[in-house]
Amino acid sequence: MTIVALNGSARGKKGVTWRLLDRFLQGLEEGGAQVHTMQLKDLTISYCNACLTCMHKTPGICAIKDDMDTIYPHFKESDIFIMATPVYVDNMTAQMKAVMDRCICCMEPFLKIDATGRVRHPFSWAMPEKFFLISTSGFPEPESFTPLIQTYRAQADNFGSEPIGEICIPGSIALQMAPQLLEPHLDMIQQAGKMLAIQGMVEPTLLEEINKPIVTREKYLEIAAQYEAWARKSREGVR
Repeated sequence: MTIVALNGSARGKKGVTWRLLDRFLQGLEEGGAQVHTMQLKDLTISYCNACLTCMHKTPGICAIKDDMDTIYPHFKESDIFIMATPVYVDNMTAQMKAVMDRCICCMEPFLKIDATGRVRHPFSWAMPEKFFLISTSGFPEPESFTPLIQTYRAQADNFGSEPIGEICIPGSIALQMAPQLLEPHLDMIQQAGKMLAIQGMVEPTLLEEINKPIVTREKYLEIAAQYEAWARKSREGVR
């Protein structure tokens, strides 16, 4: 099994998203998967300019030459795509969205009715067969992930892929202030990665347990007060 994992966090390896993804990748590798990981913050990726050159003049090949050229081969060769992104303004980061938009170059300009009865484009090359989402959000409510999950699943459908699971851990502000709270979940996330590598899927019961909020809203606000105190103090220095 070959896997491509993209970390879309603007903070790269400094954020909670990477802590989640890193342990998931450890589990995948334990299970024998071949994994290629990329930090989008270190890459130069322009937004799609809708020139449609990839559909009409150079089928399957994007006209923009930048670091997407290092990502396309992994999409073409991988069985699973791990989309790791924190929630930014109710959805994926701009870095991740740019990547997904640029993958329109896998589509042909023609139209067909797909297996679900929707009109869609056929493909000049295939994205990974399966998508998996890993995310965190600053707020403590699981509902913070609803728009992102809907978008991620729609992205998978649009590319003819199957969304096979989500790991979504809320309350990252508190988890940054008290990182030890995340450790039990990291162990389960590593187990989930290993399970995916071996079985091709993660048991729904394990995902349900992983996705349970780590702290209550009241505990979250108590811990996050440390961040608020730091924020107030930092503002004093610029007045």
